[in-house]
Amino acid sequence: MTSITPAYAGIKVLDLSQGIAGPYCAEILLQNGADVTKVEPPAGDWGRAIGFGPDGLSALAIVNNLGKRSISIDGANEKGRALLRRLAAAADVVIESFRPGVMQRLGLAYEELARENPALVYVSVTAFGPDGPDADRPGSDSTLQALSGLMVANRDASGTPRKVGILLVDVVTGIYAAQATGAALYRCAMKGRGEHVQVSLLNSVAAVQGNSIVDAALGAGRPALPLSVPAGTFATADGHINVTSLHDKMFAGLCRAIGQDAWLQDPGFATVEARYGRIAEINAALERIFRTNTTAHWLEALRGNSVVCGPVCGYKEFLADAQVRQQGIFQYIAQSGLDPVPVPRVPGIPGTVSLQSAPRVGEHTAAVLAGLGLNVAEIDALIESGAVASAVRTA
Repeated sequence: MTSITPAYAGIKVLDLSQGIAGPYCAEILLQNGADVTKVEPPAGDWGRAIGFGPDGLSALAIVNNLGKRSISIDGANEKGRALLRRLAAAADVVIESFRPGVMQRLGLAYEELARENPALVYVSVTAFGPDGPDADRPGSDSTLQALSGLMVANRDASGTPRKVGILLVDVVTGIYAAQATGAALYRCAMKGRGEHVQVSLLNSVAAVQGNSIVDAALGAGRPALPLSVPAGTFATADGHINVTSLHDKMFAGLCRAIGQDAWLQDPGFATVEARYGRIAEINAALERIFRTNTTAHWLEALRGNSVVCGPVCGYKEFLADAQVRQQGIFQYIAQSGLDPVPVPRVPGIPGTVSLQSAPRVGEHTAAVLAGLGLNVAEIDALIESGAVASAVRTA
């Protein structure tokens, strides 16, 4: 098998961001070949304190920072700010996730860095965008889920809005930021100049809901209807199963799978439009029928009739799924003080690529500074001054 050079091989990324969206953007670039240096304050990226994890190795810190080198720099220290500018001058991509104005105060705004490095791709990830009435507001995944209609879209049967149980907005913002960074790098390769990429949680949560937002606009004033009938999750004798009938032919397959041949002869079930008027009847019948046998039985019957379906699994069952294992979607990463943990690869990354563990705060401070040409005495002096912190002392 011929090996393919990763798309971003040779690209140097300086990751100044914290949390999820910015770091995940950098992680996507890394898994596509980029060399990523993560800069953290002495207390560490705030994502290290979210959830369980010894030595700052929370799930957020692991998943979004695999294979990065961590240098700890105090941006409030003038020597620390000078080091940040020096690192940025040597980078092809700089990623930051601070509120508007912070980078200007540090002397690290795009305009300043681009004067010395015109090919720089500078990525800013914000909650609400670079300007406007809410630009300075702090914002989180939950804030944007609430604002954007996502909680309403995920409301329960009683109509109470609910948060989606994963950090969806942060993750998709990281994906969109990586896509925009790739486009900027391509334009730079074509034209020789970098640019300032602006990506916000606000824009991203709108984009990921585009279909639903347009559907709501098209159906304004009309009762909301499901995309297909039936489509839902039903209890079985030993678990739950999700079943979707995408079109009339698939509904006919569903009828055969559950032994409801009479529905095939009933004009009231013949089309999607007709079935809308009998949703309650159909769902009540399915609830009764699916409870009579096991999930495995129904999966075999439904799949045999080309009906879209799947078991409702927890993470343990998902990790054990035969297709998931065959596709090599997860790699078990050994982290200091932890048993190996399953981490999904960025989609599109070959299974032959070996993911490396995430760093502790300042684990590579000395190595990164040595790469800038500093000797041991100079590095130790910076550590003693508080400009940098290191998890590993120099020899």
